[in-house]
Amino acid sequence: MNEKIWFVEFPTYQYNEDVKALAAERGLTVIDASFDDGTGEKDVPKLTKIGEDDGKKGKKDSK
Repeated sequence: MNEKIWFVEFPTYQYNEDVKALAAERGLTVIDASFDDGTGEKDVPKLTKIGEDDGKKGKKDSK
């Protein structure tokens, strides 16, 4: 069995993104990062914590 594992710092409700939905779209199994043994997938979605600046807010387009 070749499971694609995504280690995520729990609890997952601390993120702006829907972790379960992102994992399902990409065929990933979400496991608490405290169990990370280095075998997880490297190309995983980027997550931002609620209240954390994602670098996009407040910036104006330079057109």
